[in-house]
Amino acid sequence: MNPHSLPLALTPTGTKVAVTALIGGREMQRRMTELGIVVGHELRVIRGGNCGPLVVAVGETRLALGQELSRKILVTIAP
Repeated sequence: MNPHSLPLALTPTGTKVAVTALIGGREMQRRMTELGIVVGHELRVIRGGNCGPLVVAVGETRLALGQELSRKILVTIAP
């Protein structure tokens, strides 16, 4: 895990991020992999914020993630 990682939930709208870790059990990690959220892949935050779902772009796909789940996805700001 990168010391500069932060939870996806804290990432502002419009930011490109790289996934650095998934904090959760095997089932959670399997589900994230199925959705394309994999360590090393980039995401773009379409809608951030402290309440309501986050909306992220994974390639051309848009996903809505709840606050609890988005706190278990650690990211770094992509260059």
